[in-house]
Amino acid sequence: MSNELWHNHAVSKTLYAVRFQQDGDVFITSGASDETWGATAHDADDYDVTMTETTVGSSGHYIGDFDASGNISAGTYRITIYLQDGASPADTDVAIAQAEIYWGGSAEIELGTLNNGQKIKTEFYDEREEPEDAQVIIG
Repeated sequence: MSNELWHNHAVSKTLYAVRFQQDGDVFITSGASDETWGATAHDADDYDVTMTETTVGSSGHYIGDFDASGNISAGTYRITIYLQDGASPADTDVAIAQAEIYWGGSAEIELGTLNNGQKIKTEFYDEREEPEDAQVIIG
């Protein structure tokens, strides 16, 4: 799959995503390994995932691939979207959005199929209604 990452923002900007493990380690751009931010003299330019405006200059809808290289195993990951200020990604760029992604190893896992392909049952109730066995005591 592709285009699992998306964000709406002002038109004609440069956005990029960075992928994090649950423990805070960050993936290098290829996704082949992860590390503490700044290890081995790496910076934002080593961690960025390009996001493209779907209709350049007019939509404000930016998309990107979570793992085009197929290097990231199944799991839950954190995503941060940055607004690029200069010619290339920099550690000083401002984070503008955050999210989690449930990754199946080759595609995003939809919330309705998180449990091995079984649908998740969600029950809704009205808090104004009292349960059948509730007792009301007026004193």
